Amino acid sequence: MDRDYVTVKIDVERDANGEAVAKRLRGERRGGIPWLVILDAEGKELVSSDAPTGNIGCPVQPEEVAWFTEMIRRSAIRLEAPDVAAIEAELEAYAVSFRR
Repeated sequence: MDRDYVTVKIDVERDANGEAVAKRLRGERRGGIPWLVILDAEGKELVSSDAPTGNIGCPVQPEEVAWFTEMIRRSAIRLEAPDVAAIEAELEAYAVSFRR
């Protein structure tokens, strides 16, 4: 993931201006946390964790893992199909223990 992504975590309660930054990124969209957004180098949104069925949060259900994988596919620059498949497999292995 490090080849294409820089991870920034914003805590709306503890980070100075965290709430303002989150509001700027999320706008009026609602849903739980975590909420994820992938931006391009200029700060333009490419894709968010708002799947057609709503925010995927921490993706553990099959449809959530599928949307997270789609987020990577839509935004990857240097990652290739085998890299994306490996990320999906790791997330799937992690998610299994959390399934309801």
